[in-house]
Amino acid sequence: MSASTDLPGTPLHPPQQGPPRGPAVPQRPRRRPWRTVGLTLALLLVAGVLVAAIAGYQDAVDFYRRNDHLVRPVTSEDAQGRALEGGLATAPSDPAVAAELEEVLGQHLASGEFVGGRIALLGPDGAVTEVTEGAATVGPAADPVDLDEPWNVGSATKTFVAVVVLQLAEEGRLDLDEGIARWFPDLPQADRITPRMLLQHTSGLNEYIEDAAVQSDKARRWAPSELIAVAEAAGRLGEPGRAHRYTNTNYLVLGELIREVTGNVWDDEVRTRITEPLGMDHTHVARSVDEVPVGYAVVDGAFVDATRSADPSIGGAAGALLSTGRDLLEFGAALEQGELVSPEMLREMESFVPAEDLSAYGVEHTYGLGVERYRNDRITVIGHLGVGEAQTAYLGYDRAGGRVIAVQLNTAISGPAAVIALESLLAVADLH
Repeated sequence: MSASTDLPGTPLHPPQQGPPRGPAVPQRPRRRPWRTVGLTLALLLVAGVLVAAIAGYQDAVDFYRRNDHLVRPVTSEDAQGRALEGGLATAPSDPAVAAELEEVLGQHLASGEFVGGRIALLGPDGAVTEVTEGAATVGPAADPVDLDEPWNVGSATKTFVAVVVLQLAEEGRLDLDEGIARWFPDLPQADRITPRMLLQHTSGLNEYIEDAAVQSDKARRWAPSELIAVAEAAGRLGEPGRAHRYTNTNYLVLGELIREVTGNVWDDEVRTRITEPLGMDHTHVARSVDEVPVGYAVVDGAFVDATRSADPSIGGAAGALLSTGRDLLEFGAALEQGELVSPEMLREMESFVPAEDLSAYGVEHTYGLGVERYRNDRITVIGHLGVGEAQTAYLGYDRAGGRVIAVQLNTAISGPAAVIALESLLAVADLH
């Protein structure tokens, strides 16, 4: 699995319009002009500068044009069959919904943003629709994207970890607003750092992931304490309880806090509290690079195999989980419906503070306790983006529309997964 490297929003070029893709369905109207350009640009422009120009992706675009047979839409019959197998769906998927999802995903594929991608959507009627585009690997003999292969979800892991911490708070085993010094006596200012600050990235802890010591030795197994020490050596970003500053270190500390409180490693608690009760059989942590699914990074405009570029321990509680779209829908739906924490604790989770400022784009971007929120005049989506060494994911729910969406790409690239999710939710909403 891959490390989580998604400090919000590395920008990309806007998606190009591509040819319609998907199963045979009644002719749909041409895509309406994108009416929330500010939201798209905001998600793509948060970090500041372009990572690649359109010309840099031309080889990838040409590859897909030559190998269009690799595009694998899930037919309505496929989706309906899967819906009857799982615990989520109570209604067959709508071919028109699948067509919209395929079109959005296909447009981003045609822009050369990823090798393969998939979307899973839970509708307000209980129907699950899953679509894929692209391929599992680069090359003329590549297989289509497999819906059931777990991919790294990067920082979407943080939401799972947050749920465990909130459950422990509900059980009275920790206090969200009490300093963590009794568990971390050697951590400076631990008496002033609370679980709430860690969950909301207001602790002042620095980042470890980009440090030269980590980047030069990513292939070895790292202990959480070593990575936390790297972040500490870099100095603090600010005083505890001040401004939101997103760092993966916060969740490594939370992972260790879970171990101190329960006596179990964080992913064991995720398994016993979340994935097993929800029947999420395809969600787990890779224990070594041998268990990491194939994935890619974009280097100088080309797709480079990044499957073994980092040991899974680099992500840890900040980004080590692997999952599938259907499993993510199970989790997202259970969270939104209050099945994992009480309604009162869910309100705590959704108590947001200002995050990266996107107001210039007409977007309010805020961060809660392990979830982020994007809101404009058309939609509010709560969830989390995750970018690892070799894959990308976004899980979110649109409460007003009654939908949960999971987008996964087998390529590490910030921005598109969240944009694809938002575009998809609005496109599907416009059908009704």
